[in-house]
Amino acid sequence: MWKRMVLSMLLACLPWSFCHGESPVPEDMGNLEKAGAALEKQEEKVPWFEIHGDYRWLYGNGRFRGKALSPKSGTWKRQDEKVTMETRRFRLFPVLRLTPHLLLKTALEDNRIDQGPGSSHHLFLSRAYLQYENESLKMEAGRLNYYLMDGDLLDKKMDGFRIRYGHDDEGPGRSVFFYGRTAEDRSKSRKVLVLENKRTLGKWLIHSAYADFRAIHGHKESIPVLSPSGKSGERFDRQQVGVVKGAYSPNEDWTFSVDYVLSHGYHEKDHFSETKPGYVAAAMYGEADPKRAGSYEVWVRYYHLPSSALLAPTMDADTTFFRRMGFSGWGARLDFVPVKGLVWALEGFSLKNRSSGIVTGDFHEYVLGTSVTAYF
Repeated sequence: MWKRMVLSMLLACLPWSFCHGESPVPEDMGNLEKAGAALEKQEEKVPWFEIHGDYRWLYGNGRFRGKALSPKSGTWKRQDEKVTMETRRFRLFPVLRLTPHLLLKTALEDNRIDQGPGSSHHLFLSRAYLQYENESLKMEAGRLNYYLMDGDLLDKKMDGFRIRYGHDDEGPGRSVFFYGRTAEDRSKSRKVLVLENKRTLGKWLIHSAYADFRAIHGHKESIPVLSPSGKSGERFDRQQVGVVKGAYSPNEDWTFSVDYVLSHGYHEKDHFSETKPGYVAAAMYGEADPKRAGSYEVWVRYYHLPSSALLAPTMDADTTFFRRMGFSGWGARLDFVPVKGLVWALEGFSLKNRSSGIVTGDFHEYVLGTSVTAYF
Protein backbone atom coordinates (compact mmCIF):
# COMPACT_ATOMS: atom_id res chain seq x y z
CA MET A 1 0.00 0.00 0.00
CA TRP A 2 2.76 2.44 0.93
CA LYS A 3 4.65 1.66 -2.30
CA ARG A 4 1.51 2.44 -4.24
CA MET A 5 1.00 5.72 -2.37
CA VAL A 6 4.59 6.85 -2.92
CA LEU A 7 4.36 5.93 -6.60
CA SER A 8 1.14 7.92 -6.93
CA MET A 9 2.79 10.94 -5.29
CA LEU A 10 5.71 10.77 -7.71
CA LEU A 11 3.45 10.41 -10.72
CA ALA A 12 1.44 13.44 -9.55
CA CYS A 13 4.53 15.59 -10.05
CA LEU A 14 5.01 14.55 -13.71
CA PRO A 15 2.77 14.86 -16.77
CA TRP A 16 1.06 11.63 -17.75
CA SER A 17 2.56 11.80 -21.23
CA PHE A 18 6.08 12.07 -19.77
CA CYS A 19 5.61 9.01 -17.59
CA HIS A 20 4.03 6.81 -20.24
CA GLY A 21 5.12 8.26 -23.57
CA GLU A 22 1.53 8.94 -24.65
CA SER A 23 0.04 12.03 -26.22
CA PRO A 24 -2.11 13.97 -23.71
CA VAL A 25 -4.74 14.39 -26.49
CA PRO A 26 -6.38 11.38 -28.18
CA GLU A 27 -4.98 10.81 -31.67
CA ASP A 28 -8.29 10.03 -33.30
CA MET A 29 -10.17 13.28 -32.73
CA GLY A 30 -12.25 12.64 -35.86
CA ASN A 31 -14.27 10.02 -34.04
CA LEU A 32 -15.99 11.77 -31.12
CA GLU A 33 -16.98 8.51 -29.45
CA LYS A 34 -13.41 7.18 -29.49
CA ALA A 35 -12.05 10.54 -28.37
CA GLY A 36 -14.51 10.72 -25.49
CA ALA A 37 -13.71 7.18 -24.42
CA ALA A 38 -9.97 7.93 -24.54
CA LEU A 39 -10.40 11.05 -22.43
CA GLU A 40 -12.49 9.16 -19.87
CA LYS A 41 -9.79 6.48 -19.73
CA GLN A 42 -7.13 9.13 -19.06
CA GLU A 43 -9.29 10.71 -16.32
CA GLU A 44 -9.49 7.34 -14.62
CA LYS A 45 -5.68 7.21 -14.47
CA VAL A 46 -5.37 10.57 -12.65
CA PRO A 47 -3.63 9.96 -9.28
CA TRP A 48 -6.09 9.68 -6.40
CA PHE A 49 -3.65 11.35 -3.99
CA GLU A 50 -1.26 14.27 -4.49
CA ILE A 51 0.82 16.35 -2.12
CA HIS A 52 3.03 19.40 -2.43
CA GLY A 53 4.30 22.05 -0.05
CA ASP A 54 6.61 24.96 0.67
CA TYR A 55 8.99 26.24 3.32
CA ARG A 56 9.55 29.99 3.81
CA TRP A 57 12.02 31.98 5.88
CA LEU A 58 11.19 35.68 6.29
CA TYR A 59 13.12 38.53 7.85
CA GLY A 60 12.11 42.18 7.99
CA ASN A 61 12.52 45.49 9.79
CA GLY A 62 9.82 48.08 10.36
CA ARG A 63 9.99 51.59 11.72
CA PHE A 64 6.83 53.20 13.06
CA ARG A 65 6.48 56.78 14.21
CA GLY A 66 3.61 59.11 15.00
CA LYS A 67 2.25 61.83 17.24
CA ALA A 68 -0.32 61.39 19.98
CA LEU A 69 -2.03 63.97 22.16
CA SER A 70 -1.17 63.57 25.85
CA PRO A 71 -4.39 63.64 27.94
CA LYS A 72 -2.51 65.08 30.94
CA SER A 73 -0.45 67.89 29.43
CA GLY A 74 -2.55 68.50 26.34
CA THR A 75 0.58 68.54 24.17
CA TRP A 76 1.50 66.40 21.17
CA LYS A 77 4.20 63.84 21.84
CA ARG A 78 6.14 61.95 19.20
CA GLN A 79 6.62 58.21 19.52
CA ASP A 80 9.08 56.05 17.58
CA GLU A 81 9.24 52.26 17.51
CA LYS A 82 11.41 49.81 15.61
CA VAL A 83 10.23 46.24 15.08
CA THR A 84 12.26 43.28 13.78
CA MET A 85 10.44 40.22 12.48
CA GLU A 86 11.88 36.78 11.72
CA THR A 87 9.59 33.86 10.95
CA ARG A 88 9.66 30.34 9.52
CA ARG A 89 6.64 28.78 7.84
CA PHE A 90 6.19 25.18 6.69
CA ARG A 91 3.13 24.06 4.73
CA LEU A 92 1.88 20.81 3.20
CA PHE A 93 -1.06 20.61 0.78
CA PRO A 94 -2.48 17.06 0.59
CA VAL A 95 -5.19 16.57 -2.06
CA LEU A 96 -7.45 13.52 -2.10
CA ARG A 97 -9.45 12.80 -5.27
CA LEU A 98 -12.73 11.19 -4.22
CA THR A 99 -14.24 11.12 -7.72
CA PRO A 100 -13.07 12.52 -11.08
CA HIS A 101 -14.75 15.84 -10.22
CA LEU A 102 -14.72 15.86 -6.39
CA LEU A 103 -11.60 16.70 -4.37
CA LEU A 104 -10.81 17.01 -0.69
CA LYS A 105 -8.19 19.74 -0.32
CA THR A 106 -6.35 20.30 2.95
CA ALA A 107 -3.40 22.28 4.26
CA LEU A 108 -1.12 21.56 7.21
CA GLU A 109 0.76 24.58 8.47
CA ASP A 110 3.48 25.29 11.03
CA ASN A 111 4.40 28.90 11.86
CA ARG A 112 7.37 29.76 14.06
CA ILE A 113 8.13 33.33 15.16
CA ASP A 114 11.82 33.48 16.04
CA GLN A 115 11.80 37.24 16.61
CA GLY A 116 9.03 39.81 16.81
CA PRO A 117 5.45 40.14 18.10
CA GLY A 118 2.98 37.28 18.04
CA SER A 119 3.15 33.63 19.03
CA SER A 120 4.23 30.47 17.23
CA HIS A 121 1.71 27.87 16.08
CA HIS A 122 2.86 24.28 15.79
CA LEU A 123 1.62 22.01 13.01
CA PHE A 124 -2.14 22.43 12.61
CA LEU A 125 -4.85 21.95 9.99
CA SER A 126 -5.21 25.41 8.47
CA ARG A 127 -7.50 24.55 5.55
CA ALA A 128 -9.90 21.74 4.69
CA TYR A 129 -12.64 21.93 2.08
CA LEU A 130 -14.47 19.91 -0.53
CA GLN A 131 -14.24 21.06 -4.14
CA TYR A 132 -16.49 20.00 -6.98
CA GLU A 133 -15.57 21.17 -10.47
CA ASN A 134 -16.73 20.58 -14.01
CA GLU A 135 -16.29 22.51 -17.24
CA SER A 136 -18.03 25.72 -16.09
CA LEU A 137 -18.90 25.26 -12.41
CA LYS A 138 -16.77 25.12 -9.28
CA MET A 139 -18.22 24.70 -5.77
CA GLU A 140 -16.22 24.74 -2.54
CA ALA A 141 -17.33 24.22 1.05
CA GLY A 142 -15.27 24.28 4.26
CA ARG A 143 -12.28 26.31 5.44
CA LEU A 144 -10.55 27.92 2.48
CA ASN A 145 -8.45 30.96 1.64
CA TYR A 146 -10.14 33.92 -0.04
CA TYR A 147 -7.86 36.00 -2.27
CA LEU A 148 -9.53 39.08 -3.77
CA MET A 149 -8.19 41.73 -6.18
CA ASP A 150 -4.61 40.41 -6.19
CA GLY A 151 -4.65 40.68 -2.41
CA ASP A 152 -5.04 44.49 -2.50
CA LEU A 153 -8.14 44.18 -0.31
CA LEU A 154 -8.48 40.63 0.94
CA ASP A 155 -6.32 37.57 1.59
CA LYS A 156 -7.79 35.64 4.50
CA LYS A 157 -8.96 32.21 5.66
CA MET A 158 -12.75 31.79 5.61
CA ASP A 159 -15.28 29.20 6.71
CA GLY A 160 -18.10 29.00 4.22
CA PHE A 161 -19.45 28.11 0.80
CA ARG A 162 -18.22 29.49 -2.54
CA ILE A 163 -19.66 29.03 -6.04
CA ARG A 164 -17.89 30.05 -9.24
CA TYR A 165 -19.67 29.88 -12.57
CA GLY A 166 -18.58 30.71 -16.10
CA HIS A 167 -15.30 31.59 -17.78
CA ASP A 168 -13.33 34.83 -17.77
CA ASP A 169 -13.30 35.10 -21.57
CA GLU A 170 -16.84 33.96 -22.41
CA GLY A 171 -20.27 35.59 -22.25
CA PRO A 172 -20.83 37.66 -19.10
CA GLY A 173 -17.59 36.34 -17.59
CA ARG A 174 -17.01 34.42 -14.38
CA SER A 175 -19.28 35.10 -11.42
CA VAL A 176 -18.52 34.23 -7.79
CA PHE A 177 -20.75 34.00 -4.71
CA PHE A 178 -19.42 33.41 -1.19
CA TYR A 179 -21.13 33.32 2.18
CA GLY A 180 -19.57 32.40 5.51
CA ARG A 181 -17.42 33.87 8.25
CA THR A 182 -13.80 34.72 8.94
CA ALA A 183 -11.77 31.86 10.42
CA GLU A 184 -10.63 33.41 13.70
CA ASP A 185 -11.55 33.64 17.37
CA ARG A 186 -15.33 33.90 17.84
CA SER A 187 -15.03 37.27 19.59
CA LYS A 188 -13.34 38.66 16.46
CA SER A 189 -15.13 36.60 13.82
CA ARG A 190 -17.24 38.36 11.18
CA LYS A 191 -19.99 37.20 8.85
CA VAL A 192 -18.98 37.63 5.23
CA LEU A 193 -20.80 38.00 1.92
CA VAL A 194 -18.81 38.42 -1.31
CA LEU A 195 -20.04 38.84 -4.89
CA GLU A 196 -17.67 38.98 -7.87
CA ASN A 197 -17.65 39.18 -11.63
CA LYS A 198 -14.56 38.95 -13.84
CA ARG A 199 -14.33 39.41 -17.62
CA THR A 200 -11.38 39.56 -20.00
CA LEU A 201 -11.70 41.41 -23.31
CA GLY A 202 -8.54 40.88 -25.32
CA LYS A 203 -5.79 42.78 -23.52
CA TRP A 204 -8.25 44.25 -21.01
CA LEU A 205 -9.59 42.88 -17.74
CA ILE A 206 -12.62 44.17 -15.83
CA HIS A 207 -13.06 42.76 -12.33
CA SER A 208 -15.79 44.01 -9.98
CA ALA A 209 -16.61 42.89 -6.44
CA TYR A 210 -18.74 43.68 -3.41
CA ALA A 211 -17.79 42.54 0.10
CA ASP A 212 -19.89 42.88 3.26
CA PHE A 213 -18.17 42.16 6.59
CA ARG A 214 -20.35 42.25 9.72
CA ALA A 215 -19.02 41.64 13.26
CA ILE A 216 -20.83 38.82 15.07
CA HIS A 217 -20.16 40.50 18.42
CA GLY A 218 -20.08 44.32 18.58
CA HIS A 219 -16.71 45.88 19.38
CA LYS A 220 -16.13 47.82 22.57
CA GLU A 221 -15.32 51.52 22.62
CA SER A 222 -11.91 52.15 21.08
CA ILE A 223 -10.94 54.99 23.43
CA PRO A 224 -12.93 54.95 26.71
CA VAL A 225 -12.80 58.70 27.33
CA LEU A 226 -15.35 61.50 27.24
CA SER A 227 -14.26 62.75 23.82
CA PRO A 228 -15.31 60.70 20.75
CA SER A 229 -12.61 58.46 19.35
CA GLY A 230 -13.29 59.25 15.69
CA LYS A 231 -10.46 58.35 13.34
CA SER A 232 -8.16 57.71 16.31
CA GLY A 233 -10.31 54.69 17.15
CA GLU A 234 -9.97 51.13 15.89
CA ARG A 235 -12.09 48.56 14.06
CA PHE A 236 -15.60 48.63 12.59
CA ASP A 237 -18.73 46.66 13.41
CA ARG A 238 -19.56 46.59 9.72
CA GLN A 239 -17.63 47.23 6.51
CA GLN A 240 -19.12 47.35 3.02
CA VAL A 241 -16.64 47.60 0.16
CA GLY A 242 -17.30 47.92 -3.55
CA VAL A 243 -14.39 47.80 -5.99
CA VAL A 244 -13.87 47.84 -9.75
CA LYS A 245 -10.48 46.85 -11.19
CA GLY A 246 -9.44 47.79 -14.69
CA ALA A 247 -6.27 46.13 -15.99
CA TYR A 248 -4.45 46.43 -19.31
CA SER A 249 -1.71 44.07 -20.57
CA PRO A 250 -0.05 45.48 -23.72
CA ASN A 251 2.09 42.32 -23.98
CA GLU A 252 2.96 39.17 -22.05
CA ASP A 253 5.32 41.00 -19.70
CA TRP A 254 3.59 44.23 -18.66
CA THR A 255 0.31 44.74 -16.78
CA PHE A 256 -1.09 48.06 -15.55
CA SER A 257 -4.11 48.20 -13.26
CA VAL A 258 -6.22 50.54 -11.14
CA ASP A 259 -8.62 49.45 -8.37
CA TYR A 260 -11.31 52.06 -7.67
CA VAL A 261 -12.79 51.53 -4.21
CA LEU A 262 -15.86 52.91 -2.45
CA SER A 263 -16.30 51.77 1.15
CA HIS A 264 -18.54 52.33 4.16
CA GLY A 265 -17.61 51.56 7.77
CA TYR A 266 -19.64 51.81 10.97
CA HIS A 267 -18.83 51.36 14.68
CA GLU A 268 -21.89 51.49 16.94
CA LYS A 269 -20.38 52.23 20.38
CA ASP A 270 -17.94 54.78 18.99
CA HIS A 271 -20.78 56.47 17.06
CA PHE A 272 -18.43 56.64 14.09
CA SER A 273 -19.08 56.01 10.41
CA GLU A 274 -17.44 56.94 7.13
CA THR A 275 -18.16 56.53 3.43
CA LYS A 276 -15.13 57.31 1.31
CA PRO A 277 -13.50 56.46 -2.02
CA GLY A 278 -9.96 55.23 -2.58
CA TYR A 279 -7.77 53.49 -5.11
CA VAL A 280 -4.75 51.26 -5.71
CA ALA A 281 -2.64 51.79 -8.85
CA ALA A 282 -0.16 49.09 -9.90
CA ALA A 283 2.43 48.31 -12.56
CA MET A 284 3.73 44.73 -12.91
CA TYR A 285 6.44 43.22 -15.08
CA GLY A 286 7.35 39.59 -15.69
CA GLU A 287 6.32 36.41 -13.90
CA ALA A 288 8.26 34.54 -11.23
CA ASP A 289 7.61 30.89 -12.07
CA PRO A 290 9.15 28.53 -9.45
CA LYS A 291 9.47 25.90 -12.19
CA ARG A 292 11.58 28.16 -14.43
CA ALA A 293 15.04 29.23 -13.21
CA GLY A 294 15.95 32.81 -14.06
CA SER A 295 12.37 34.07 -14.18
CA TYR A 296 11.45 37.12 -12.13
CA GLU A 297 8.60 39.48 -11.34
CA VAL A 298 8.54 43.12 -10.25
CA TRP A 299 5.60 45.21 -9.12
CA VAL A 300 5.10 48.75 -7.83
CA ARG A 301 1.88 49.91 -6.15
CA TYR A 302 0.55 53.22 -4.91
CA TYR A 303 -2.11 53.01 -2.20
CA HIS A 304 -4.68 55.66 -1.26
CA LEU A 305 -7.24 53.86 0.86
CA PRO A 306 -9.70 54.80 3.62
CA SER A 307 -9.68 52.65 6.74
CA SER A 308 -13.16 51.27 6.00
CA ALA A 309 -11.72 49.59 2.87
CA LEU A 310 -9.06 47.68 4.80
CA LEU A 311 -10.35 44.11 5.17
CA ALA A 312 -7.24 41.89 5.23
CA PRO A 313 -4.81 42.90 2.46
CA THR A 314 -1.74 40.92 1.43
CA MET A 315 0.98 43.22 2.78
CA ASP A 316 4.01 42.66 4.95
CA ALA A 317 3.28 46.17 6.23
CA ASP A 318 0.92 46.72 9.20
CA THR A 319 -2.22 48.54 8.02
CA THR A 320 -3.80 48.44 11.52
CA PHE A 321 -1.09 50.87 12.67
CA PHE A 322 -3.03 53.73 11.05
CA ARG A 323 -6.22 53.03 13.05
CA ARG A 324 -9.16 54.67 11.22
CA MET A 325 -7.05 57.33 9.51
CA GLY A 326 -6.50 55.28 6.35
CA PHE A 327 -3.16 55.39 4.57
CA SER A 328 -1.34 56.50 1.42
CA GLY A 329 2.04 55.50 0.09
CA TRP A 330 4.20 53.24 -2.03
CA GLY A 331 4.98 49.55 -2.08
CA ALA A 332 7.39 47.57 -4.28
CA ARG A 333 8.43 43.93 -4.57
CA LEU A 334 10.88 41.79 -6.52
CA ASP A 335 10.57 38.00 -6.86
CA PHE A 336 13.45 36.09 -8.45
CA VAL A 337 13.90 32.36 -9.13
CA PRO A 338 17.67 31.59 -8.90
CA VAL A 339 17.12 27.84 -9.27
CA LYS A 340 14.09 25.72 -9.99
CA GLY A 341 11.84 25.47 -6.92
CA LEU A 342 13.41 28.38 -5.01
CA VAL A 343 12.11 31.98 -4.90
CA TRP A 344 13.88 34.95 -3.31
CA ALA A 345 11.79 38.05 -2.61
CA LEU A 346 12.57 41.61 -1.55
CA GLU A 347 9.70 43.88 -0.50
CA GLY A 348 9.41 47.41 0.89
CA PHE A 349 6.74 49.94 1.89
CA SER A 350 6.67 53.66 2.71
CA LEU A 351 3.27 54.65 4.07
CA LYS A 352 1.66 57.55 5.95
CA ASN A 353 -1.76 58.34 7.36
CA ARG A 354 -4.29 59.60 4.83
CA SER A 355 -6.11 61.81 7.36
CA SER A 356 -5.58 62.76 11.02
CA GLY A 357 -7.46 61.64 14.11
CA ILE A 358 -8.60 63.55 17.16
CA VAL A 359 -5.67 62.46 19.33
CA THR A 360 -3.39 60.92 16.67
CA GLY A 361 -1.60 62.22 13.59
CA ASP A 362 1.55 62.38 11.49
CA PHE A 363 1.91 58.59 11.34
CA HIS A 364 4.64 57.08 9.16
CA GLU A 365 5.58 53.46 8.52
CA TYR A 366 8.67 52.14 6.75
CA VAL A 367 9.09 48.41 6.14
CA LEU A 368 11.82 46.46 4.36
CA GLY A 369 11.85 42.68 4.30
CA THR A 370 13.18 39.67 2.45
CA SER A 371 12.17 36.03 2.20
CA VAL A 372 13.31 32.75 0.67
CA THR A 373 10.69 30.16 -0.25
CA ALA A 374 11.39 26.57 -1.32
CA TYR A 375 8.64 24.72 -3.20
CA PHE A 376 8.39 20.95 -3.41
